[in-house]
Amino acid sequence: MLPSPRAINAHVNLRRWLPAAACALLMAALTACGGGMSSSSSPTPAPAAPVAPASCTASSCGSTVMTITDAAGDFLSYQVNLVSLQLTKADGTKVETLPATTAVDFVQLINLSEILSARQIPPGDYVAAQVTVDFTNASIMVDDGTGTGVAVKPVDAAGAALGQLQLMVQLDNKNHLQISAAKTSRIAFDFNLLASNMVDLTAKTVTVSPVLEGSVVALDNKQIRVRGEIVSVDAANTAYTVQVDPFHEHHDDKLSPLVVHTNDKTSFEINGTPFVGAAGLTQLATLSAATLSVAFGTVDSTTRAFTATNVLAGSSVEGGGLDHISGTVIARTGNTLTVHGAHMQDHDNGDDHDGGDNFVAGNSTITLAAATAVTEQGQTSATPAHTIAEISVGSLIDAFGAGSKDSSGKVTLDATAGRVRLDFTQVQGVVSVVGTNLLTLNLNSIGRLPSSLFNFAGTGSAAGAVSDPTKYVLGTGSLSLSPFAVGGSLLGIGFVAPFGSAPPDFNAVTLANRSQGDMDDNDDDNDNSGKGAQMDINWSNSGTAAPFKALDAKHLDLDVSNAAIGSHHRIQADPKDIDITALASDPSIVAATSGNTQFAITGQHGRATDNFSTFADFEAALAMDLDGTTTALRLTADGQYDAASNTFTARRITILLSN
Repeated sequence: MLPSPRAINAHVNLRRWLPAAACALLMAALTACGGGMSSSSSPTPAPAAPVAPASCTASSCGSTVMTITDAAGDFLSYQVNLVSLQLTKADGTKVETLPATTAVDFVQLINLSEILSARQIPPGDYVAAQVTVDFTNASIMVDDGTGTGVAVKPVDAAGAALGQLQLMVQLDNKNHLQISAAKTSRIAFDFNLLASNMVDLTAKTVTVSPVLEGSVVALDNKQIRVRGEIVSVDAANTAYTVQVDPFHEHHDDKLSPLVVHTNDKTSFEINGTPFVGAAGLTQLATLSAATLSVAFGTVDSTTRAFTATNVLAGSSVEGGGLDHISGTVIARTGNTLTVHGAHMQDHDNGDDHDGGDNFVAGNSTITLAAATAVTEQGQTSATPAHTIAEISVGSLIDAFGAGSKDSSGKVTLDATAGRVRLDFTQVQGVVSVVGTNLLTLNLNSIGRLPSSLFNFAGTGSAAGAVSDPTKYVLGTGSLSLSPFAVGGSLLGIGFVAPFGSAPPDFNAVTLANRSQGDMDDNDDDNDNSGKGAQMDINWSNSGTAAPFKALDAKHLDLDVSNAAIGSHHRIQADPKDIDITALASDPSIVAATSGNTQFAITGQHGRATDNFSTFADFEAALAMDLDGTTTALRLTADGQYDAASNTFTARRITILLSN
């Protein structure tokens, strides 16, 4: 029986630790609130040897919960190494939180945030952070619209290959990170993939100008994930403790312990068997020491406590004992599945849970059998039982078994004696019919893959028809259809109908209207991809000194007739892709009046990035920067576009300036 969290917390051995990472929202548990920050990026040699914090206990230091996430960009994989993350006190003392290198795929964090640590940090006034990333052996695949992707080489603005980059974040003097003993606080950072990269498919390069944005409150209400080895279970307090070990690698130096709270609705899948509530905790307590677990849930905005909605443990976790492939099924023939653009984690043959994570370009093959065990995300009991018949074209799956890769790189997984977990799948398209408990879509995509990539042969029932992407039917049950109209863009979350049973083709559990860009980030924790409208505009290599005809504390008047506008000039507001240069008048960019906002001014070659939580502060700084000499190179924004008033209401704006 594992000891209780109280017992383990009384004897925490706080060693230097190493996380893995993937893009960049760092929710550090810190007490700072609102205000501007600045950061800079520049090539740098390896950072100085990390400084371990002085002796810490739960009563003498402040608890620090760090998470990491990413804003979407046009990539299928963006894997680099995270080398270091240091916090700096006002007196210059540095506390290293990531003393070793970890591989990170930023793309995997578009729909969630990952907890990196819940480490104890010595009390003090922290004024800065420094993040070092290494592009030397980066593996970057651009989404070229085919779903297969194109490998590109990361370069700087001069076309030189990238090595290490150091991202410096200097916090606003009015809003330092005050770490207090026995208290928990928080701050959020976001490495913005879209704003940070300019792709040249002809040259097969991506020009990287890293944008590290900072906010004391997470901009998006994303589901949060924590991975690590179980060290204790406290059934009496409906909780268990893990040593946080994020992403897909294992590190010899343990990360700090985190208490995972559960409730009677928390679902568990342990070694392939589903449980719920107290029964799940009871089963966790029977597992051997250091068993790997992954929990998905939320962090309370006040207490910073993490509560799980879904827990995986043992061999139900990648790296937990079996080879693992995750991806979307694009075709099924008998008991053979074709999965495109998958991620593969190899079983490591040891007990260190270190299988790595690799993007697999092209197709992978998975073989099933009647003996293949099947579960469904969020399942709470063994009944009703699931079977391989439910795995169909479009299913997002986690498959476990015996994997192999041939000399050409083709990946196969034998799951005949393994298992498959059906995950929530996203479909997006334009509504063509609003019926009774049904919606019909002209399907654009399933997950991140275009509908043209799928072979729907075999999906239709004897009395029905094979799934037709131009007439893709969603069963909606009791969900309200009042927000949806013919011609509007819709995103559905749910499960593909069992193979050979269509129509309907898909059974939705959540629906979201995408026609004008959804400004609400609280509609569903699983729904964070492609949310809202997006603006992206760049100017020529030398930029423009006058990107706006007017700018004041309330709006920016974007000049659509500027001769320097480059190859990027669109507003994507589903189902439309609008050419900014074709607009009859200049669009007005204003700030959202509800929810969290984030505005950033960044630059090239070591220039600091200033981050603001209010539009007025952002505009004042921008007006000073645009002095007739400094030029604007690129602007990206996320929010909502109203075509009638030609107004873009932004929750996030990032502008790249020359030095």
